[in-house]
Formats: sequence, C-alpha cells, structure tokens
Amino acid sequence: MNEEEFEGRLLAHRRMLQLIVTALANTPSGERVQSLLRERTMFQDGQEDPGAVEAAGAGVELALADEFRLTVDGITGLAADEPPVRSAGPEAMQNPPAEWDRVDEASDESFPASDPPPHR
Repeated sequence: MNEEEFEGRLLAHRRMLQLIVTALANTPSGERVQSLLRERTMFQDGQEDPGAVEAAGAGVELALADEFRLTVDGITGLAADEPPVRSAGPEAMQNPPAEWDRVDEASDESFPASDPPPHR
C-alpha cells in the first residue's frame, strides 16, 4: 500500500466514524461515544505539560490524540455542544468573589496557563 492509498483509507475510516457518531448524536449511546472521543483528544502522560518531556512511545500517543481531535472536529454539531470559554474578569463569572485585585485579575487572564502570573 502506498502513502496516498494509506492516507485515503485513514480519511475514509475517520469520515465513517464521524457519520456514525453524528447519526447517534441525540441518543445516550451517541453522547457516551462523543464524551469518550473528547477525552482522548488530549495526550495525557501525567506531566504538567503533556508531551513536553520526550518519552518512549510519545510520538504514537501524540498522533493518536491528534487523530481523535481530527475525528471530533468533523462530527456535525459536536463543536456547537462544547461549553463556551468564559471571558476573563469577575463580571463574566457566575459567582464573582467579593474582592478582586490585580493579582486575581492577572491569574484569571492567564488561565489555563500553568505558570502563575508575576506579582507586582
């Protein structure tokens, strides 16, 4: 099998899965499959920054996570079900804190970065 044929078959399988999950979208089974697919779109190696430290087999795991992401991205209607990203600041919070200072704001604006904001 040459590279183009391999790529074509991979794309066909991805598309078949997308069509199946889309058809099941509003059923309990479909929702469970969507949840499982979403969980696998991010490579998890137990590190703070997944994939930052090279480990044996990480390339395969990163490729798997990328394939899951590409599959999820093509499922009709799935992206619309994702919760929106909240804007930074207490005005965008459901339950804002009573007090809010510059450090709180810097921390909120940097989320989900792993490093804390500088304290000035």
